[in-house]
Amino acid sequence: MNDNLQEVITRLEELRGEFDSNKKLKEKITAVILILNQDAELTIEKALSELEELNSLNLSSYHRTQIWDVVSLLESLKN
Repeated sequence: MNDNLQEVITRLEELRGEFDSNKKLKEKITAVILILNQDAELTIEKALSELEELNSLNLSSYHRTQIWDVVSLLESLKN
């Protein structure tokens, strides 16, 4: 696993551990972390797809920004 992917996982774990994260957000983040820990071919695409589903949740602007940062990191890993 490369360092950038590990950074994404670390940021997601921190976000999941925050006290004010809602249950749905924590569940989605857990699913994304599991996907990223797999050594599958389409890992990043699957993770991005899961994160896109968070758009339907009523997230705080802080959490939305944090997710956006993670998505940006993952997008940069695709290229």
